[in-house]
Amino acid sequence: MSELEVLKTRNIWRFATGARQKIIEYLPGISFCLLLVLGSSYISDHYGTSKILGALLLGMAFQAISQYPEFSPGLDFCAKTVLRAGVAILGIRITFSQMAELGVAPLILVSTVVSGTIIFSIILAGLFRIDRIRGIISGAAVGICGVSAALAVASVLPNNKAIEKHLLCTVVAVTGISTICMILYPGLLTSMGMTPEQMGLFIGASIHDVVQVFGAGEMISPDVAELATYTKMLRIAFLVPTVVILALIYHKPEAKVGGFRRVVPPFLIAFVGFVILANAQALPQEGTVMLGDISQLCLWMAMAALGTKTNLVELWRIGGKPLLLIIINTLFIAAMSLLMII
Repeated sequence: MSELEVLKTRNIWRFATGARQKIIEYLPGISFCLLLVLGSSYISDHYGTSKILGALLLGMAFQAISQYPEFSPGLDFCAKTVLRAGVAILGIRITFSQMAELGVAPLILVSTVVSGTIIFSIILAGLFRIDRIRGIISGAAVGICGVSAALAVASVLPNNKAIEKHLLCTVVAVTGISTICMILYPGLLTSMGMTPEQMGLFIGASIHDVVQVFGAGEMISPDVAELATYTKMLRIAFLVPTVVILALIYHKPEAKVGGFRRVVPPFLIAFVGFVILANAQALPQEGTVMLGDISQLCLWMAMAALGTKTNLVELWRIGGKPLLLIIINTLFIAAMSLLMII
């Protein structure tokens, strides 16, 4: 065997060994999420409840399990990687004809609520005597895409211990408030007699994190979930220009290029790729249906993992002003979205 063949064999062996270790590390948490999904499905089939809400509530009921080191890696994997995979594959269900029917309405809605929420948050921070940086972080978290936006925006802004503490508080607050919105909005929108299109646009334009957007839409119908996710992906796309503009304003040259590269979410690119793949009819119908089912399973698993990592009691421990900023910003983006779609 040549030296090159020996080197290739060693690399393959190292990769296989590393993959095996990762599987062993992630397996308990992934298996637990699958168990919660099966439990939610059973309850839904027998009692008519929402599967997605059931997965979340079962996860919250077993919140303590996230503290065990045996389960934590797998739960984190489901809450992040499996979630992003599910959102990306969901693009297989979006067609150009649907986008043409909607026209520019979602784009106008999203651009207005994103810019409006960030500006409102800066003004609100001034009223609360909080510095502008913290107002921008809170506004981006609510206006764009929750935790991801807060972390991306903070990476190009001036930093100190007060900002770091505010960022941590924002992460906790935006996750908890977004989960509450996911539970409350479907019932409120249905009681208001809104059309499926209006509900999808509102959910996608007003809820913070993508998994809660899908969850709220799925509680109403798959069509609403698809439209809500499409609208949400438009909001996520605004993260790129927002970070670049802030980097230019606050003069952090090292963040302009590197920050731009970091902030483009790979799952957003993959989502667009699946949309193109579906509309090019490159897959047989059976393959498209299978990918849609895989996407749904991934998102249900992510919802279960999110439940195990959600502790609403922590909302009361983060301090008044950061929590109040997130709550008022949430009410503002909901009111603005509602006014624009009715």
